[in-house]
Amino acid sequence: MTSSQAGPGFNRFRRALFAVVERFSPDETTLMVVVAAVVGLMGGFGAIIFRYLVEFFQSMALGSGENTVALLAAVPWWQKMLLPIVGGLVVGPLIHFLAREAKGHGVPEVMEAMIFRKGVIRPAVAAVKIVASAITIAFGGSVGREGPIVQIGAGLGSTLGQILRYSPQRLRTLIGCGAAAGIAATFNAPIAGAFFALEILTRDFAVVTFSPIIVASVVATAVSREFLGDTPAFPVPDFSIAGYHELPLYLLLGLVVGVVAMVYVRTLYGTEDFFERLHLPDWLKPTVGGVVLGVLFLFFPQVYGVGYSSMVEALDGEMALRMMALLVVVKLVAVNITLGSGYSGGIFAPGLFLGGMLGGAFGALVELWVPGSHGAIGTFAMVGMCAMVGSVTGAPLTAILILFEMTGQYTVILPLMLASIGAALVYRAIMKDTIFSLKFSRRGQDLSFGRESAILRDFHVEDIMEVNPVSIPREQRLDHVLELFLSHSEEHYYVVDEQGMLAGRISIHDVKDLLREENLQDIVIADDICNPVEDVVYRQDNLEDCLLKLGHRDTTDLPVLYNRTHPVLVGLISRRAIMEIYNREVLQHQDMGINLVTGAARMHDCVELPESYKVQLFTPPTEWLGRNLKELALRPNFNIAVLAVQHRDRMGGWHNEMPDPDHPLGPDERLIIVGEVGKLEELLLATRRGGQLPLERPET
Repeated sequence: MTSSQAGPGFNRFRRALFAVVERFSPDETTLMVVVAAVVGLMGGFGAIIFRYLVEFFQSMALGSGENTVALLAAVPWWQKMLLPIVGGLVVGPLIHFLAREAKGHGVPEVMEAMIFRKGVIRPAVAAVKIVASAITIAFGGSVGREGPIVQIGAGLGSTLGQILRYSPQRLRTLIGCGAAAGIAATFNAPIAGAFFALEILTRDFAVVTFSPIIVASVVATAVSREFLGDTPAFPVPDFSIAGYHELPLYLLLGLVVGVVAMVYVRTLYGTEDFFERLHLPDWLKPTVGGVVLGVLFLFFPQVYGVGYSSMVEALDGEMALRMMALLVVVKLVAVNITLGSGYSGGIFAPGLFLGGMLGGAFGALVELWVPGSHGAIGTFAMVGMCAMVGSVTGAPLTAILILFEMTGQYTVILPLMLASIGAALVYRAIMKDTIFSLKFSRRGQDLSFGRESAILRDFHVEDIMEVNPVSIPREQRLDHVLELFLSHSEEHYYVVDEQGMLAGRISIHDVKDLLREENLQDIVIADDICNPVEDVVYRQDNLEDCLLKLGHRDTTDLPVLYNRTHPVLVGLISRRAIMEIYNREVLQHQDMGINLVTGAARMHDCVELPESYKVQLFTPPTEWLGRNLKELALRPNFNIAVLAVQHRDRMGGWHNEMPDPDHPLGPDERLIIVGEVGKLEELLLATRRGGQLPLERPET
């Protein structure tokens, strides 16, 4: 939502809110903590509304009650088969036509928004996700509530940040706040909620990120406890271990869980591929999956919906070994069909279910083979739940905290830690990607992110490149090339053809051996001595990719081309410019703009440019040298203003001066200009075609 889309009443409210903030002048961390508390409230109530929606739709489909196995037993066989089919008929069109990001388990979509979309999540996603996931679970989809509430909370946080017109870095923090709030409210686990957001989503433990996420998690938990009560998510008996001699058995369980976790992730994406290849409309595929689910419910009602009642039965040690072993396989099929066909739901609860049944079956075998281990089923089931979630998500610490807070059992913390690390090590030895990151790896996308990467991905080459750098025409004679190197301190120049397209590069090492050859200066041209350019970047490339290319070639700068179909040399991007903008963003956390010092109380006010405008560093072409700004008439011709003139000092650096309309431009000067993006591009292309401007009238 933008200010133009909002009504006048909303705009007045926002101006009043900004006036209050301006009066008290809070620092960034304080302001973010206040906004995070609001996100925590929204996430907490979002989790409550989501739970009530699940109960509402379940009462329509099956009846009220927590034990879905008992509820299913009371309905005829045809109704068991029909329920997931009806759910698919509703969920498929809902997702396909309103918000396709709501498909699947949700967390990868949140990660994609944080990494590749500058923290922007469409407001419609949260609304569609909460309804689609509630219907999926209520009508039997074998998924969990946790993934949806992460996406719902993240969407609410992003929407609030967009309304407040926050920077991408702040939007990412608010997404983390919303996700933490959702997990905390759903599991009644404030510590686990915060660590989920920090360990899986933001991967940033700086104070400006850590503090708001903690506050959002605490506020959401308080809301949840007020309305839902302060009880663990799983009411389980007290657990204990017979002795520390059992620890190797828990490690062995972790190793087994690591292998099954790999199967879980591989088969899930394999099922998605299968349904992608089906020649059916996407909105109809959940209905096809619903047919398979209906058949499974006839024989294994335990895999209906979230399955918490069956997990509690395993934790209580009341389920038979054979049934637990069978449910590992059946649940694997059920969750793959549900998510692979296009329903909406989370992977946490299925992971808990698989780990609990696998651990319970392992504990039943221990009771049979190890004397004095009576009561081990529940303990091993709980440890298996933790190990499974930790290995598939790549976040064992979060899994340990979730299980600890969900059950309130501290006595089994050592087995939890040992099995989780064992499972994670086995899983990582087989697979590099988690259940979240594999989606991006399959598309060839790099998921390396965090505070540093996020900053560099927020900016593009065209934002900071030196526009219209000094270049050498390919037909330029050697004597002019030598004169350019002797009169300037640059180590290399790029060669262009008649259309301004990149033809190569000439370095000082290419010409130093020709300085003594007087008879060659009228014969040799630039095209004879230039070398191919191995790496180039384009205007829309992000700075992280650009920095990787700079490091790969170990060079100080790279040529910037207009685009792939029109490879005209339009700029130069340097390592120094990238590091300057990175250092500025890390230290100041503010958007690109014009800094004004207005007094000791407010040291970093920022003038925000309109969305279609930007500041650009511009190198005047040779044809402009000796002419002044009044003659060039940039404002009447292009509606472009000159903010400053940069002069090179004796040490090779640059310093800014106010523009003098009558001052003739020199060879060691650059312009800092501001204008509409389209006008800047017109100027760029005009100067690359010979430096001629369509002069109309002098600038006044």
